[in-house]
Amino acid sequence: MRHLSDWSKLVEHELRVVGVECYPADQQQIITQFHQWSMELQLSVYFWNPGYSRLMQVVNQNGQCRLQSIELGQAATDIVQWLLEQPQPGIFLLEGAIAPTEQRFHQLTNAFYQATWNPVPCYWVLLAEQISLPPSLQGLIPVLTYPLPGRDRLQQLVEQVCESSAWKDSGRLLVRACQGLSEGELVLVLKQALSLVPSVAALADWVLDYKLAKLRGRGLELISEPDVPNAAGMELLNARLDRICALLDPSADRYGLRFPKGMILWGPPGTGKSLAAKLAAQKMGVPLLAADWGALRGATAYESEQNLRFLLATAEAMAPCVLYFDDFDKGFAGWNSDADGGVSRRLSQKLLTWMQEHQSPVFVMATVNRLGMLPVELQRRVDDIFFVDLPHDGARYEVFNLHLAKYFPEFQAAQRTGQSPWSEDQWRILLTDYRLCTPAEIANAVRRVAEETYYKLKQSGQVGQPLKANFRALHKQRWQFTPAMIREENQMLEIRNNATFAQPVSGSDNSRFARPHQELFESIHVEGT
Repeated sequence: MRHLSDWSKLVEHELRVVGVECYPADQQQIITQFHQWSMELQLSVYFWNPGYSRLMQVVNQNGQCRLQSIELGQAATDIVQWLLEQPQPGIFLLEGAIAPTEQRFHQLTNAFYQATWNPVPCYWVLLAEQISLPPSLQGLIPVLTYPLPGRDRLQQLVEQVCESSAWKDSGRLLVRACQGLSEGELVLVLKQALSLVPSVAALADWVLDYKLAKLRGRGLELISEPDVPNAAGMELLNARLDRICALLDPSADRYGLRFPKGMILWGPPGTGKSLAAKLAAQKMGVPLLAADWGALRGATAYESEQNLRFLLATAEAMAPCVLYFDDFDKGFAGWNSDADGGVSRRLSQKLLTWMQEHQSPVFVMATVNRLGMLPVELQRRVDDIFFVDLPHDGARYEVFNLHLAKYFPEFQAAQRTGQSPWSEDQWRILLTDYRLCTPAEIANAVRRVAEETYYKLKQSGQVGQPLKANFRALHKQRWQFTPAMIREENQMLEIRNNATFAQPVSGSDNSRFARPHQELFESIHVEGT
């Protein structure tokens, strides 16, 4: 994608109609840049969008570019048509002029060809957040972009806005919070917040809250820290993530090593795929940007494509980061059909192209229940496919302890000492009881026991006393629900039967709870044979 700075080069080659993709809050920066170019070309620069009834001229007042009303073109009901029929010398910034109508596309085509012979230096700059031209115009009108600022530019902007010494040394926390915001947006948000917050940390929280609200409106979300410190029984996945983390070091470039594109976590619901993605981002020390594939689908195909482009641009601006898709397979239910007008196919193709071509350290992690629903081309774009199955006995023991430690102090102490409050026989009973349960079901069972324990404390007027884990209550809780592995047996088995097509996240169970290997058939030696 060409950058806005390439506009002056296009002018040298007499290309007078261009598109510029920019965010609405960057209007001031765009106007200022073109005012500088207009002085070099000795031309006036004008601005218009559907909110104005006439052209506005860009003037410099006390070092700031401002808009003022002029008589030029005031009677025109269609500025584009007026400029086409009465070309004027100048640079015309036209925001919102690209409408998906046949008439407008013909007007833009005529403007391109007219500029090839008309001696009047009339330059059209078509401004929009995202520009989607029909094939007939793509070869005629080049599209430039004013991208989101990178980390160095963010640091520079933060220091410019936060002029006092107390704010200037803002540190990495504030700069990271600003990632994903456009330049104009960042300046506006910081100026609004500076007079209201007492510290750099509070300012970073303010910016982060603003950014979260903005992302949610576009089907995105920044995921917070996971509620447990690790995922039990995923040592093979963790080993792979350790190697991926090493590739974030700039020294890897000297060896010609590239950062991987992404990873698919495949397996039955509730087995810890989403938790693994959160912990992966935590291990890498980067933000986790979660995308709701369903929410990306807009009311129209054009809106859907806009949302996807916003997502990818935001991810690249926040890099290094993890771009996370939960239940990714659901978004591709109709990708190989025209049931939705081909929208799913076009979105998946754009995502495939981006995954193939992007060079920024954006690591895509997608969780799926049914791998076969993803396009084969997408499966080929990722570097790893891991299967997340039900935990073995040793991992299930770790899962229990992770969640018990969230509520019961005695299990918090047990994690430090290694001495469990329960006997090995009790543990074997629990591990057998919950053998067909997913980690999510185990977590829910522990939570329900903690809730019941708190309720009894409250009823007896002993609130303030620590919760004490009750083995019998947890044993009994298992029989209050039917595990999904039994309730949805056919669906679960269908997923697990194909596990061999991916790498396992865990190795063999080497814990003291490991069950001995049993042969399905015993060979019997008969004497004399």
